[in-house]
Amino acid sequence: MPSMEFIIGDPVVHPQYGVGQVVKLSDREFEPGMLRRYYEVAIPGSTVWVPMDLSISGLRKLTGRSGIARCRKILESPPSPLSEDARYRQSELAARIKEGTITAQCEVVRDLYAHGEHRSLNGTIGTFYKAAREVLCQEWAAVEGVTLVEAAQEIDTLLERSRHALKGLKT
Repeated sequence: MPSMEFIIGDPVVHPQYGVGQVVKLSDREFEPGMLRRYYEVAIPGSTVWVPMDLSISGLRKLTGRSGIARCRKILESPPSPLSEDARYRQSELAARIKEGTITAQCEVVRDLYAHGEHRSLNGTIGTFYKAAREVLCQEWAAVEGVTLVEAAQEIDTLLERSRHALKGLKT
């Protein structure tokens, strides 16, 4: 992922914590003897400090409307099958989310949604799905200028189309 610099006031997306705004640049020492430069990102109800070394953080600018248009196509397309091995599946999905792209976020949400049709999305995988979906809904709402509920409804409608597209392929 290319290095990106943000300035105070920039709206950003963290792949695990969602939509926020850069409020400060600061030097912090979270590990003894390791002073690093961080973006302080205000997200609803919390603050996240993100290392300015963006190659490991996944922090990115909010997508544009064209990104949401790509998401619509991804969410209604047939899902990719997930590994039967729970540990491998979790590791693979976490790596995809860490890519820090809205495309990866959409693919993970779509694939987990389809996975949930055949298996329960409880425990760790259910929590992971809910978090990934919530981040996607937040960004969708911010870009489209709609409420979280409206964003979630559109995303769910697209996911149902994906599920039906998959059934159509199997018949």
